[in-house]
Amino acid sequence: MASRPDWFSPDTGETVVWEGAPRVHRVLPAVVAATLWIVLLAAGAVLAVRTLVLSTPVVAGGAVLLVLPAVAGVAWRYLRTVNVEYVLTDRNCYRKRGVLSTGVTRVGLADVERTALHKDVWGRLFDYGAVSISTAGTDGVDLRLTDLDDPEAFRDELRQLVGHGTEDGATLAPAGLDAATAETLLTEFAALHAAADRLDREVSDG
Repeated sequence: MASRPDWFSPDTGETVVWEGAPRVHRVLPAVVAATLWIVLLAAGAVLAVRTLVLSTPVVAGGAVLLVLPAVAGVAWRYLRTVNVEYVLTDRNCYRKRGVLSTGVTRVGLADVERTALHKDVWGRLFDYGAVSISTAGTDGVDLRLTDLDDPEAFRDELRQLVGHGTEDGATLAPAGLDAATAETLLTEFAALHAAADRLDREVSDG
């Protein structure tokens, strides 16, 4: 590894095969929301000065106080994003995150039982997504690598290192929605649709 991160301490003989990080573009929604908020505050401040005859310093001070939380939120989200790193070796998968302190999570590849690839609508359009890793003996997700560019490449590399098939290839469910939940929602939707049809027929007959 040419430039090993300070937080990364591999075992003897452990070889790095992939490095990555979340795409910084994940902060764009927060930037857009903050920008709209600032524009609205500016318009409101101008209106207040002109119609309510308030002094400009008072209005400007109030606007700044309202803007600061939005700017701080964007800055915090950016710092949280750029302080996340992923490393995949021939033995383990690592995730480092933390702004004020650093926490490292490690999952041994020998223990990996399931992986899952998640892409929402935007992920399908712009080719980014998340990969979840679960180990034997656990019901949930042990490690989740989010907002990866070309997540299929990482998933394929991981599967080769694990050395056996996983359950990630059947469907690409939207992030946060597993197959069982999706099936339940479809069933409920069908029931609602049937009820609406019955009600429509009753109203028409009446």
